[in-house]
Amino acid sequence: MQLSIAPADIRFKISPHDDLRAIEGGNWDRERRYPLAEAVKHRSIAQRYGSGVPWAETELFAVYGRRLAAGERVRGVATMGELIDQYLTRVDALFGDLSKRGFRADAGPLPVILIGRDGESFIGNQGNHRLAMAQVLGLPQIAGRVVCRHAEAPSA
Repeated sequence: MQLSIAPADIRFKISPHDDLRAIEGGNWDRERRYPLAEAVKHRSIAQRYGSGVPWAETELFAVYGRRLAAGERVRGVATMGELIDQYLTRVDALFGDLSKRGFRADAGPLPVILIGRDGESFIGNQGNHRLAMAQVLGLPQIAGRVVCRHAEAPSA
């Protein structure tokens, strides 16, 4: 199900979420949530687009640097140079598109949204860049794909 939501209303991430189905009871919406303010990716998007920090100096790239140094590929690449190039082209272009045209559902996979028992919306593991950018830009709405709704949540 697709949902339109104000980016500013999403303050928490649910991770992991891959085991959650369309309707799920339990305490996942309380036990697996953590504040976006604590998410490195969200802080790094704000550093880059809110404060003009170069990608290589963001917290995210410090994490990526450790992963690359351990021999891991990050976002499909094996070197910091390739990763920076990818962010300068693809990610900066996405931000430019969001700045000019607003959120477009056809610009990539929709962010994964989960709905908690009190009707609160959470982001999952997909769409974090786009959500953080929409928040920096103060966009009024984004689209998301609801993958799970708490069994006690108010109906849509």
